[in-house]
Amino acid sequence: MMRVLKSALLPAALFLAFCCGAEPAPLKVSDGKLTAAGREIRLRGINWGWWHLEGTVYTEEHMRKQAEWGANVVRLAMTYTDIANKDGSWNAERFAEVDEVVRWAKRHEQYVILDMHVAKGGQNNAHYTDGGRNLLWQDVKLQELLCRQWAELARRYRAEPAVAAYEILNEPGTEPRDPSLVVALNRKVIRAIRQVDPEKIIVVSGDDWSNARSVVDEIRVDDPNILYTFHFYEGAFADSWLGNAGENGDFLSGSREWTEFKLPLEIPEGIRRISLLLRSADNSGSAWFDDITLTDETGKNIHGISFDGGPGAFKVERSPEACGAYDAGIGYAAPGSLRVSGSTGYNGWIGPKWDIVPGTYILSGRIRLENATGRTYLAAALFGPGSTKNDDELRRKLAVPAAFARKHGVPVWVGEFAVTRDSGSGDHQARATEQRIRLFEEYGFHWTYWNYRETTGPDTMALLAQKPDGSDYPVNVPLLKVLTEGWMRNHSDRNIHKEK
Repeated sequence: MMRVLKSALLPAALFLAFCCGAEPAPLKVSDGKLTAAGREIRLRGINWGWWHLEGTVYTEEHMRKQAEWGANVVRLAMTYTDIANKDGSWNAERFAEVDEVVRWAKRHEQYVILDMHVAKGGQNNAHYTDGGRNLLWQDVKLQELLCRQWAELARRYRAEPAVAAYEILNEPGTEPRDPSLVVALNRKVIRAIRQVDPEKIIVVSGDDWSNARSVVDEIRVDDPNILYTFHFYEGAFADSWLGNAGENGDFLSGSREWTEFKLPLEIPEGIRRISLLLRSADNSGSAWFDDITLTDETGKNIHGISFDGGPGAFKVERSPEACGAYDAGIGYAAPGSLRVSGSTGYNGWIGPKWDIVPGTYILSGRIRLENATGRTYLAAALFGPGSTKNDDELRRKLAVPAAFARKHGVPVWVGEFAVTRDSGSGDHQARATEQRIRLFEEYGFHWTYWNYRETTGPDTMALLAQKPDGSDYPVNVPLLKVLTEGWMRNHSDRNIHKEK
């Protein structure tokens, strides 16, 4: 392993020896390109994701290593609590930790893009975004707070060349979908920043979790220093969600004692795993679930689970998680069941993934209702294997942001991309990452890989996964080799430093 690392890192060491001793020059957009000290630059780096979340730890050594490997930028995934308290008031101590990362970046000749990864109130329904409440789009006070926070960040870093850009919001996701809300908020925040800092690059994206399809004319901003971004996770996971069974079938409502609910399941070719869904949508009352079984067409029991001892591997399907609770006092054959109360939209419990082969099955379970509105039922999420994407498939996805860049003469940045280590066998992750970098380079996109560190285990996307006890798994050597080869393209961008 050390021989592989040494061969990959030698060019990076030569690059640093050439550049050593200068700090990054300020970035700006000029004639549709990012420039530093009057010369074009390509940003190629990595995300510091889960910074201060899930116990993930970053140190100056991580900054030093990424510089050694040839990267030139870190996307710092901040939450609003990295600069403020839960109530939105300033927290000088946490703000100082952002300052510290910027100092590390300067010492190791890296740029920093400040990414508001979590806004107060939440900007999508993912649990990590302030509980997935997704309140930002309808709450003017939360929007004003976001503007004030960005104005303060701009005031603090407007004269700091190592801070390359301000990214307004990570993966905005309105619900129900209304891209005009993202466009309006982008412009509101830009106005607040420009009153303080008229020159720093500002990063904007479209709606629907910043996917490639969102980079359309409507998000264009009449400002000379804008960098447009999208995220690219095509073919990223071992299992691809292919749909749900049972969502549009029978359901229960009202009040009733324990009732058996049966769902016939026809599993077609191409489905290899399922997750059970215990759904109670738009229910202002309560529903309880217990004694779930999956049998094949002969009546053979394939899986069975009761909740006498707790929820097991089942978890609340989506935010707000308070809709679901384990009820130790109520059950069908014995105490213990999963309850859903006060749900809005679809919600319920989702089970672990079970292997399955094509065929005919019956999913059954017991349901109890009390003043239940909406629809309560059993369903199943269907998953097939993650697929390898060829160049033409990926190009079709990348065509939208590429066309936007050409039409408007603006720079585009792939803020996040990755595939999981378990998305294919052997060196699949490394080959897929190399393929994506090659296409980004072909289109002239800037890029930052997701993710440097994670606490989700060694088979996900992390270059250097962290164990729960704070120690590290071994570095992902095949991935490091590919990323280093990509980052070393920075070797020719000598303009990233001021003239000595």
